[in-house]
Amino acid sequence: MRGGIRIGSISGIPLYIDSSWFLVLGFLAVWLSAAYTKLSPSFSLGYGAITALLFFLSIAFNKVAHALVSKSRGVDINLINIQFMGGATTLEKESKDPLSVFSIALSGPLSSLLLSIIGFTAAWLLAGDIIFSSNPKVIETLPESIGNIRTIWTIIALNIARINLIFAVFSLIPALPFEGGHILKAIIWKITGDRWAGIRWAARSGQFFGVLTMIFGGMILITNFGGIFLIFLGWFLFGSASGYLYITNLQQAILDIDAEVTMTRDFRLVDAEISLRDFADKFLLMEEKDANPIYIASSDGRDRGIISANAIRNIDSSEWQSKSLQSLIKPFDEVDTVDLRTKLSSVINLLEQKQLRYVIVRSPVGSVAGVIDRGDVIKALDSKLQWRISSEYIKQIKVEGKFPANFRLVEICEQIVENDK
Repeated sequence: MRGGIRIGSISGIPLYIDSSWFLVLGFLAVWLSAAYTKLSPSFSLGYGAITALLFFLSIAFNKVAHALVSKSRGVDINLINIQFMGGATTLEKESKDPLSVFSIALSGPLSSLLLSIIGFTAAWLLAGDIIFSSNPKVIETLPESIGNIRTIWTIIALNIARINLIFAVFSLIPALPFEGGHILKAIIWKITGDRWAGIRWAARSGQFFGVLTMIFGGMILITNFGGIFLIFLGWFLFGSASGYLYITNLQQAILDIDAEVTMTRDFRLVDAEISLRDFADKFLLMEEKDANPIYIASSDGRDRGIISANAIRNIDSSEWQSKSLQSLIKPFDEVDTVDLRTKLSSVINLLEQKQLRYVIVRSPVGSVAGVIDRGDVIKALDSKLQWRISSEYIKQIKVEGKFPANFRLVEICEQIVENDK
C-alpha cells in the first residue's frame, strides 16, 4: 500500500506520494503548457507545471480532508498515499454507523466544491464578471483589458475551479466506488438497518453505471475515437463495483457460517490402549503414500487427545510392543480447538496466525465433533456462495495447506476481527 515516498504527516497520519506522480506531473506540465504559449512563449512550460502542481494539490487536499473526517468519526487511518486518479486512504477500521459513512463520503465532494469556489473567486478577482460569460472566446479578449500575466493566472484559476467542480459532481454519482456510492450505501443502511443491503445496492448501481458508460462509449466510438476513454472508464467502474459486491458477499458468508457447518469427520478414531506395534501395523502402514490423516485417541468412551503419528519415529521399534498409544497422545489442553458455534472468521484467523494444518472442533461435552482444514473452509464457502469450485481444487488446497491468495480470505477475516474490537 505504501509503495511511495513519505513527505510528512498530518494529524499523526503518515502522508505518502506515489512515485508515478513525477511522470504524471511532467506529462501534464507539457500538455497544459499549450494554453499559455501565446501569452508567455518563454515561460509557458512553467505555467503548465504550476497548473499541474495545483491539480495534484487538489487531489491531495481532497484525500487529506477525507482522512481527517474519518479520524474525527472514530475511524483509524494508518496512512494516506496520494496516487494518480485519486488518493488511497487505508482504513484500519470501517465506520460502524451510517452517519459516519455519510459524513466521510461527503467530505470528498465538499472539499472539491470548496476548491472550485476558491478558484472561481480568484478568477473573478483577477478578471471580473467576464469569466462568467457563456461565450468561450471571451477569454481571448482578456489580455487587452487586464494584461497577459493576469490573464494567465485567470486561466489557471479557472482550470483548477472547473476541474474540482467536475470532480465534485462526478464523485457524487450514486455508484461504488465513487463517494456518491458510499452516500447511497449510508442512506440504504439507515433506511433498512442493514449495512450489507446498503453495500449491495451501491455496488449494483456501480455495475449499472459501468455498463451504461461502456454502452455510451461504444456509441461514441462509432464516430469519435474518444469513446474508448468512456469504455475504459465503464470497465473500471464495473470491475470496482463487482469487487465491492464480491467482498461484501464473502464477508457476510464468513459471518454466517460457523464451525459446525464447516467441519468434516475426516479423522481416524483410535483406541488409546493398543500398542504402538498394532498402531503402526493397522493404521500407519495401511495409509496411502501421500495421506496425512488425523488420529484421535479414545479410551473409556472419551476422546483423550491427538496422536502425533510422527512421534513414533522417536521411539525405538523394540519398545513398540510394550508401549501403548498413550505415549503418543497430545492432550486437547495443549492444542488449539474451537467449539461448534465459533465463527468461520475466527477459524481462518486461528489457522493462519498459528500456521496450523487443521483445527479440532469439540462438542459441548468435550469430544471431537469434527476437524477443519483450509480445504474445508473453501468447500463451505463454495456451498454458501455457489462458486462451483471443483473437488480436485479443494483437494489441492488441503494438500498444500494454503488459502488461494486471490480469494483474500485472510485479509478479510483480519478486517472483520479488527472491526469487532
